[in-house]
Amino acid sequence: MSIHTGAHVTEDRSLECDVCIVGSGAGGAVVAQRLATAGKSVIVLEDGGYHVSARFDMTEGNMFPRLYQEQGGRSTADQSMAILQGRAVGGTTVVNWTTCFRTPERVMQHWAEHHGVEGLTREALVPHWEEIERRLNVQQMRLDQVNANNMVTWRGLDALGWHKDLLFRNVKNCAHTGYCGVGCVIDAKQSMLVTYIPEAVQAGAEVYANAWVERLTFDGRHVTSVVARVRDPETDQLTSRTITVRARVTVLSGGAINTPAILLRSGLDPSGRTGKRTFFHPAVGAVGVHAERIQPFVGSPQYVYSDEFVGRDEGMGFLLEGAPMFPMTMGSIATGLGPERQAQLELLPYSSLTGALLHDGFDTSDPDEGATITLGTGGRPQIDYKWTERLSRGLRDACAATLRIQLAAGAHQAYTSNGLYVRSDDEIDRVLDTGRWGPCEVPVFVAHCMGGCAMGGDASRSVVDSRTLRHHAMDDLFVIDGSVFPTSCSVNPQISIYGLARWGAEHVREALG
Repeated sequence: MSIHTGAHVTEDRSLECDVCIVGSGAGGAVVAQRLATAGKSVIVLEDGGYHVSARFDMTEGNMFPRLYQEQGGRSTADQSMAILQGRAVGGTTVVNWTTCFRTPERVMQHWAEHHGVEGLTREALVPHWEEIERRLNVQQMRLDQVNANNMVTWRGLDALGWHKDLLFRNVKNCAHTGYCGVGCVIDAKQSMLVTYIPEAVQAGAEVYANAWVERLTFDGRHVTSVVARVRDPETDQLTSRTITVRARVTVLSGGAINTPAILLRSGLDPSGRTGKRTFFHPAVGAVGVHAERIQPFVGSPQYVYSDEFVGRDEGMGFLLEGAPMFPMTMGSIATGLGPERQAQLELLPYSSLTGALLHDGFDTSDPDEGATITLGTGGRPQIDYKWTERLSRGLRDACAATLRIQLAAGAHQAYTSNGLYVRSDDEIDRVLDTGRWGPCEVPVFVAHCMGGCAMGGDASRSVVDSRTLRHHAMDDLFVIDGSVFPTSCSVNPQISIYGLARWGAEHVREALG
């Protein structure tokens, strides 16, 4: 019982098991652990490679190609949004920034009221969240742990009189190196790579890395096989070898972009809703330049947040969070050219960033907002995002808020993601009104992807039954990942997915009998 890589698969393999799980991230790993420890035979297929902490060299240039979808280059079709998703054994949990929120009650109420979500309630998830948080050592940070970069956001929020609080993180013996986004070199991050995947393997699960699931085959309402193509772990190129798994039950946990793509490649979309209503937390922010040395790449990425603008009456809400600035990532953002770009990078040690995560999917007047996943060349997912005026206004308002935080904290100048500079609070509205806020006019990053296989009670409006997470059209197929969210969840989603997966695993076990 072990973790196999593409190098171990030297010929076509045909396997059988109780449960085949596609994906080893926040959804798949929890399901695998729950079912393997319950005595079920489990096979996990993971497209990414198997990497251990000894291979995490803390450099963006090396680790982005190894640990991220499309080598860190995934984006919307029009290039207006850069999408950072993990691709490795452990999924995005290997590269996330360890921020932990439970799904807000207001979000779950919205799902029930507007999207027909039945059976899944906050009360049902609380015991699962409690167990997950205990296992992953989720604890709130202390103010004395906060790095200089996040303290700027804390000071600015305090000066403005806005809500502020310290974040919860899933770490143990954290050294606060700051490079969570390229894999934890000391295994302090309690990711699926070092927690639930090893536990699943110890209980008998078989994990196959470098296994890209091409399609499901099915007969009527039953999945007959899961067909994966094997990658060479050194080149990441597909080989001629295949893995075919026949399971009593199949669970898709590939995430909000890859899970819809698998269903579409399989020709399984009876409602026409697969890949629709895919949502993000579009992220922008403001950089403040300060007299003191900040070094925004030193210390854990996030400690501080504010929900001051989460429930605003008009427009798209957004969550404010302290955010790091790394040399390669900052160098890739086109906020200026020539001398301006040079100056920004030279001033990086004296710069601080406050970020904003916008809450996508809550416009009740637009039933098909967000992105649509379709298939491109070679079955690769294509992501077409429906950019709206509501989003443009939200991006502008979020940048205004983050500028105010930086200036209130003492920045002598501050600038937005699209390179608009201010030196005082009374300049903000005038300057931002001169900016352009449409696609490719303001750099937008996406670290949280949700939706695409929305859950609900109505099979004509949703893909998955919210009472069980079973696919509406199939008796032995479950979808257990962030793709089932009917909107974004408005907070960093890992705890939401962990809890959902632990709850959903019980329904899979019932299906197995």
